[in-house]
Amino acid sequence: MTRFVLGRLAWMVAILLGVSLVAFLLMRAIPGDFAIAAAGSQSVAPEVLATIRRDLGLDQPLMAQYLRWLGHALTGDLGTSFVTRRPVLGELLDRLAVTIQLTLLAAVIAAAMGVATGLAAARLRGVTDWLVRLWNGLMLAVPNYVVATLIVLLFGLYFPQVTVLGYTPFLENPLANLASLLLPALALALAVSVTIAENTRAAVLEVANQDFVMVARAKGLTPATILRDYLMRNALTPVVTAAGLKIAALLGGSILVETIFAIPGMGQYLFDSINSRDYPVIQAIVLVAAGIVVLVNTLIDIAYARIDARVQM
Repeated sequence: MTRFVLGRLAWMVAILLGVSLVAFLLMRAIPGDFAIAAAGSQSVAPEVLATIRRDLGLDQPLMAQYLRWLGHALTGDLGTSFVTRRPVLGELLDRLAVTIQLTLLAAVIAAAMGVATGLAAARLRGVTDWLVRLWNGLMLAVPNYVVATLIVLLFGLYFPQVTVLGYTPFLENPLANLASLLLPALALALAVSVTIAENTRAAVLEVANQDFVMVARAKGLTPATILRDYLMRNALTPVVTAAGLKIAALLGGSILVETIFAIPGMGQYLFDSINSRDYPVIQAIVLVAAGIVVLVNTLIDIAYARIDARVQM
């Protein structure tokens, strides 16, 4: 198990290095001049631009620029925003805390809805199964930003007393904080819950036909005991894998949802930075987001290995 974990951690480091290189090169491939963007104006004297390029290391070879940026990033220095002139790391951490709250709430909602509807479809066949699968097909076809827009329109038109847009900090009012994140989290969670539901349904149906489940029924065990100790435990492995991959993808889906609901998270920060061509912020967000996704996937792999001992062989 130790060798397995160390191998996954080594892959995580390699992937992050690759992502950092791609993010750096993509920023340099965008049309425009970094020095002009840093100056904040098109009408800048050539001497000033030369000084900015020297300060930013833009006068050095591309690989030297990357190694310099990577070295600073490893020490926590993600650069300075071209717009606010403040260190990117401080602003990013504030936004990241909001995004983590949103994605964790969405993950809880998605897991609860997915497992519940998947179990219902597997155990209550017929009309229930048909309705659940119809709902799943509909949610798979509708992007989360469309769901978010429909939620805003629905509550704005028919429930104006409910505050839909905006964000309340947790320390200011915990209940208001939960209320401000509930609808955005629901918009994020619906598509993810569908994947969890389909995997739960398929896994439970497969395990239900196994011989050890038949023996448990023959022993006279209660349906609740069979469901808890036999069906769910043995159906958990593929569900954990699918759920982990989709929950990690919530981070990417939060970009448009945060913008629609006016949530000051990392997604909206990225959206605003792209509009203002704030390159250091974009690089930092891509690197941090990739790090979170890779870390979550690594933890899912480790959890998978703990659940299914065959993975360690």
